[in-house]
Amino acid sequence: MTMPGPRRAEQVRPDTEPMLDADEIQGNVVPGFLKPHLAVLAFTIADPAAARRWCRLVADHVTTLRHAMGSRERVRSLIASRTAAKLNALEAGGSFRATGEVGALLVEGGVDDTWTSVAFSHEAMGKLTDDPGVDEFADRGFVLGMTARSGALGDPAGSTDGWVVRDPDVLLVVAADREENLRRHAEDMVALAESHAVRLVYREEGHKLDEVGREHFGFQDGVSQPGVRGRYAPDRFVTPRHVVDDADQRPEAWLYGRPGQHLVWPGEFVFGYPGQGSDPILAGSTASRGPAWSRNGSYLVFRRLRQDVAGFHEFLDHAVTQAGPGVTRDKLAADVVGRWPSGAPVARTPTRDVPELGVDALRNDHFGFGSDSRTLRLTDGSTTNGLYPEAGADPVGLVCPQFAHIRKVNSRTAPNDAGGLTASFTRRILRRGLPYGKPTDEDRGLLFLSVQASIVDQFEFLNTRWMGDRTNPRAPGGHDLFIGQNGQPGEDRVRSATLLRPDGAHPVTAPRDYVTATGGGYFFVPSLSALRDVLGS
Repeated sequence: MTMPGPRRAEQVRPDTEPMLDADEIQGNVVPGFLKPHLAVLAFTIADPAAARRWCRLVADHVTTLRHAMGSRERVRSLIASRTAAKLNALEAGGSFRATGEVGALLVEGGVDDTWTSVAFSHEAMGKLTDDPGVDEFADRGFVLGMTARSGALGDPAGSTDGWVVRDPDVLLVVAADREENLRRHAEDMVALAESHAVRLVYREEGHKLDEVGREHFGFQDGVSQPGVRGRYAPDRFVTPRHVVDDADQRPEAWLYGRPGQHLVWPGEFVFGYPGQGSDPILAGSTASRGPAWSRNGSYLVFRRLRQDVAGFHEFLDHAVTQAGPGVTRDKLAADVVGRWPSGAPVARTPTRDVPELGVDALRNDHFGFGSDSRTLRLTDGSTTNGLYPEAGADPVGLVCPQFAHIRKVNSRTAPNDAGGLTASFTRRILRRGLPYGKPTDEDRGLLFLSVQASIVDQFEFLNTRWMGDRTNPRAPGGHDLFIGQNGQPGEDRVRSATLLRPDGAHPVTAPRDYVTATGGGYFFVPSLSALRDVLGS
């Protein structure tokens, strides 16, 4: 990348990044709820007139970006009062681990939130309003719905017949710091909806499984989230900046929130704002993705993913025999994900897990694949090197395989089939889900939620063109063996990949699915004004 000139510096000052409408954008879009307890409530509209009245009432319960950021600032203040070691244990991927002792600390510090977000299917918006703008939504996935797009996502033929929830009209997401508050508020929201002929058809809770934030296969989840450019106050970024901004640390200081956390222009997630340009530091154009009243809205994907934990371990037992001499089961699992269970990246610690690195939010995402990572000075007075070596260049996947999950969804600075670094920015999504089920349950998995400005070009692209393709984003690679699907006809669901080692290339296969979709839908998250004045009018 060419070093930025003086004019480019103007693009990253607080007063030149866009001001986000903090009272209009729902808080689960930006900055995200990121609470330890979550409930997903799905409804169908039985009486549109009554449902319109409900839209106006439920708007009073919706959490805004401004409200969420106020709480986030309190959390950061509490975290800053802890030691550096406690900071790393509490915060990862832009979120915090509010369970157990940590949860008590936050509640005592005045952080005891219960938050709400609401979203609507395309069909539901047609029921609620005759505004012709409903037909202006350009995203084909949103218009058709997830059930119709299931085959394109790689799901087995006919599998949607057994889904527990399919394309509901309305999706309400409730999140809380305390489980008892979550359930109390969810009951209130159900009662309010039912009293206006908005009928509950599905309800499920998700919870953090432990303080680290592992999912059911045992890996820390949510480590790598993009940072959203923009301000919510004249001198306040939505995404904090941790890299010292001086001449010898550019362009990294202008590219990152935390080291390795690329800053993405808000139009990639929220309607009505500039998206990425050809230069990641400069704002691109503002795309027209829907009617005028869609500004400050976003698309939401909900996908209930069942995880067959025994099946995953059977795959590892089978695949380690294919991986060549000296490859342990734990090492192969880390290669499949691209991280060790703690969250430590294979790119920085190829041979063993380093839990201290895994929970170190200022260092566990500092790598790029395409080139050596350089040591950066941080605003807390430390550097990215610390106790861990910096990541070296790994363009062909000798350290972190090309098929590793984290590499299939974000090729970072390495070349890819869709256009290199710019494509990495424009395909990012904001993840908002949590695990469902207990470790002892047969039915357990992930309540996957993601925010994006295009379902087709972001969520579906990642699933079909990168995770579900053997050659993209770059070969030699293979399918994403962690959560990707093989939807090609006649291939019997077998997924395959190539593990490159010093002794040669080793084909690795996953003979059956161990992550399967069991429900979901595509939705639009409207602004507060659109909720009241368009859908509720």
